[in-house]
Amino acid sequence: MNKYKYQALVLFLSLSMISIAKPEYNVECDAPRIENHSGLSIAITHCVDYYGPGEGGTHQILYDYETIVFEMGNEFVSGKRYSDTPNEASLTRIRSVDGERFLEKIDFGKDLLKSSISYLQRQGAKTIKYLDKSNEIDGYSLVPTE
Repeated sequence: MNKYKYQALVLFLSLSMISIAKPEYNVECDAPRIENHSGLSIAITHCVDYYGPGEGGTHQILYDYETIVFEMGNEFVSGKRYSDTPNEASLTRIRSVDGERFLEKIDFGKDLLKSSISYLQRQGAKTIKYLDKSNEIDGYSLVPTE
């Protein structure tokens, strides 16, 4: 190997070992806003996930969303709405005194789920999905209709 090829190889290997610093991953959330509707307590928290600050002090927003926790009696259902898809909402988990788990079709007969879905529809959600462990394609299914 000639001297110039060797120097080029050493330079290439040296540069490949330099780590490029990525901006820090951050999550900022507002204080929850509490609403009550006919026995349904709703806690809505607006959050933004982002990288930054990067070069020049800029931020790269990854997700802008609301987490929503619906409570009725001793049961809770959690969900999300993303700002870039305001006509959609998703429900993710249910929690009761028995513990926390994925939603199942039988849960949609409960007043808690009926009221939660009704609230999301009144807020403009036209498509409501739930995290469905049996859906191997994207993990979400449309909520069952009565």
